[in-house]
Amino acid sequence: IQRSITMCRWFVYLGEESILLEDVLIKPKHSIVKQIDIHFLPNLHIIFDAHHGIKRLEEGTASDEQGPNHLTNVDGFGIGYYTGATAEFNDDNISRPCVYRNTRPPLNDLNLLSLCAHTATQCVFAHIRAGTGMSPTVETNNHPFIFGRYLFMHNGSITNFHQIKISLLQKLSRKAYENVFGTTDTEHLAALFFTHLGDDWDRERSIDELKQAMKTTIDDVLVLVANTHHNENEIVKPSALNLAVTDGYQLVAVRFLADEKLEPPSLYYSTTAGPILNRKYPDESKMHGKHIIVASEPNTYDVNDWHVVPANSFVLVDKHLHLTLEKIRD
Repeated sequence: IQRSITMCRWFVYLGEESILLEDVLIKPKHSIVKQIDIHFLPNLHIIFDAHHGIKRLEEGTASDEQGPNHLTNVDGFGIGYYTGATAEFNDDNISRPCVYRNTRPPLNDLNLLSLCAHTATQCVFAHIRAGTGMSPTVETNNHPFIFGRYLFMHNGSITNFHQIKISLLQKLSRKAYENVFGTTDTEHLAALFFTHLGDDWDRERSIDELKQAMKTTIDDVLVLVANTHHNENEIVKPSALNLAVTDGYQLVAVRFLADEKLEPPSLYYSTTAGPILNRKYPDESKMHGKHIIVASEPNTYDVNDWHVVPANSFVLVDKHLHLTLEKIRD
């Protein structure tokens, strides 16, 4: 059985309430920092049976004992979060993110543990990297990536990236090109997205503008990759593009694989798991603000709190934290 492609791991929290980073990134029993080589994909996750050519629901317990993630995610860790400090102290009143990255395993990083124990936010991106394409394990290659007020991250890979890199670079605006500091396919993909969004990365964009820029970016990548195929009988691994971008208030996430007969990398969402992750409100009967969690896999073991994002779909979260799911193509 060919299971869902899984590579890096990523996690998003966006909510009306501030939450301690430690409570969402460190403390949960299956927090992202523990997903280096232990995984939990509930049994509602769909897998593809290559022998029978059909999609089916996985049977059995909600576990990942067979290890669909064949990679160990030890090639770096990064978090990006918003505190509002830049908006408070700068004249432009724009909230920009802070990013912390390291190549050390996260649970061995005492600076990360201290930061998470003393930092609260209403929006955080977290990412554990499994390097692909021989890109080096250095801090500049760790997600998430900053473009002005925005954060961007990715789980997956672009097929034949080194063959399309020159063509992709030619599509970038000068500003986007100069904002690329590493060598990953993701950061170049992000630069393409922000080229399509426009060079004013401090300007607030609507959810529709973010969605359209993402669709155009995916289409560009698919065309570039297709142009590298010269043999019709060549079997090519499809590009896996699980993407996320935020301005601290809105979120566009994508679960996508360039082969509709296969499942994209895993992606889940929850609008109910937050209260058990916030120690400030231990009484779950109290009213809690809206929140959205989108993650490669659940960070809690209550499967009732989690839903699989449909294949080749957007997760759209607007400024009012209203979540909608939408197919990338009709």
